Amino acid sequence: MVSSKPWSTSIPMSLLVSLIKHHAGDLRVFSLNTQRPQVTPGVARVPLEIIIEVAEKLSSPEDILSLSLTSSSVYATLLPVLYASVDLRSSRMCRNVIEMLVDGRSDVTRYLRKLVVRPNHVDRRTPQPVKPIDEAWVVQSLIILATSGRLSRLTTFFWDGSEVPQDDSLWSTLRACCPNLRSIGSNVGPKSINPDSELFRFNDLAGFSLTAKTLPDEWDTFLPPEPELPDQLWQMLIVRSPRLEQLRIDVSQRSRRVWDTRRVVDGRWPQLRDLELGDCSMAGNGSSRIYMETPFMRFLALHPALERLRLPSLSSFPRAIILPPSSLPNLREFCGNPAHIKGLPNLPHIRTVTLVHQPLSEKTVSLVCGTLKHMRSLTSLSIWLHLDAQSDHYAVFRNLFDSCRGLKSLDIACSEAPWEMQEFISALRGSRIELTNLTLTRVERAASEPDLRKIATQLAAKNPSLWKLSLRYSFTTWVFLDSIPYVKVGNFVVKDRSKQGSPVVVLEKTAKCSRYRRLSFQLSRWI
Repeated sequence: MVSSKPWSTSIPMSLLVSLIKHHAGDLRVFSLNTQRPQVTPGVARVPLEIIIEVAEKLSSPEDILSLSLTSSSVYATLLPVLYASVDLRSSRMCRNVIEMLVDGRSDVTRYLRKLVVRPNHVDRRTPQPVKPIDEAWVVQSLIILATSGRLSRLTTFFWDGSEVPQDDSLWSTLRACCPNLRSIGSNVGPKSINPDSELFRFNDLAGFSLTAKTLPDEWDTFLPPEPELPDQLWQMLIVRSPRLEQLRIDVSQRSRRVWDTRRVVDGRWPQLRDLELGDCSMAGNGSSRIYMETPFMRFLALHPALERLRLPSLSSFPRAIILPPSSLPNLREFCGNPAHIKGLPNLPHIRTVTLVHQPLSEKTVSLVCGTLKHMRSLTSLSIWLHLDAQSDHYAVFRNLFDSCRGLKSLDIACSEAPWEMQEFISALRGSRIELTNLTLTRVERAASEPDLRKIATQLAAKNPSLWKLSLRYSFTTWVFLDSIPYVKVGNFVVKDRSKQGSPVVVLEKTAKCSRYRRLSFQLSRWI
């Protein structure tokens, strides 16, 4: 992001948006696939400092890109915002962008603050063949960029290859050449973690992430029987990083690898804001999860700065949360299971809830709704349902919507047998919530492929507040959310509704990528 501003006070967002709308129209209708910046006379009259302020407050990378493409001067002004956070999400993108940067054909490296590199990354939602890339070449290229001083402003780096970088000098190079680097992370593949890795030699970290790669079943059989997190990792985090703000230790539900994270309760990080523990163990060999409940609850109570918290759902992890009412006063986002949210303090101030560890039955959903009613600030909900054929789908949806009437964003997955789409549309229309963003994943009948554009149009017509929709479907049920066998995915935006009485038109967003959009990707919240 832009590090300095020529003005001293922050301008109210409502005023900024109204100014931009007045001069250039609603940001939502800007073209997302424009090949070059278009000159927009209205935007040219808006002071550039206001443009920057708007861009910094926009949450969607596409909106920032759209704003930057309104004119060449705006694009040049927003370069620091566009390229502050870069996520190379595929092997092709890794090769193209890294070659461009190494060859010196772009000076955008001076804007890079956060960099995520994902060679050989497989997106399970788009099962297209991935052309392999030599990860050793990627590592050597990053070392060249770092030693040449082109990554000197980097503050965050995350590696997401098929395995930890085999050339361990990448970490020592980044540590030596990137003086501002305080957030790092890596994934691990089937190989054991090297306890003497340079990855564990950083000091005074603000963020750390370690994730276990989801592996094919035949690879899992070769995993170490009891993989342990090395003492060097805990020494780095607990002893040498007292100002830690973000911590992520994550293992996929589909992996047989289970890390023992009991030592996290020994940490005392007054500035800890984000904590994510994937499907890890808090019991260890011969211990009961009940034995760890008190230390873990004490750990949470001693970290009042926590804003985001994600807990696993394994039986080896404490099931209940019992905390003093004054605990976690700043908690705003939570991910866990229904038993976790029931015992959370500060319910009226939580804004985001994610319940996707396990599918929820009709009875469980009813219990969850009783807790959601107390979350008066809730604006975003992600939930996974599994209802049998005898369930009253309309009643379940209506109860859910009535329990969180301030909801603006909903991501709902239904992995049971097919049900009538009209039940969902009617329940949503009859509720009082005013959704702006909706993601719906469901099972369809194999004999009748749905018209996603038609469904999106129906949803938009019945819900005037909706402007962004993502519809996904499969012909079979699934066991894990990260392995859904998608048949088709459709992403839509609603065209400007300013004309009264005109029919609602939805536009399908394509995945095209222009040369101006190549580096414009946001960093994951938990990295």
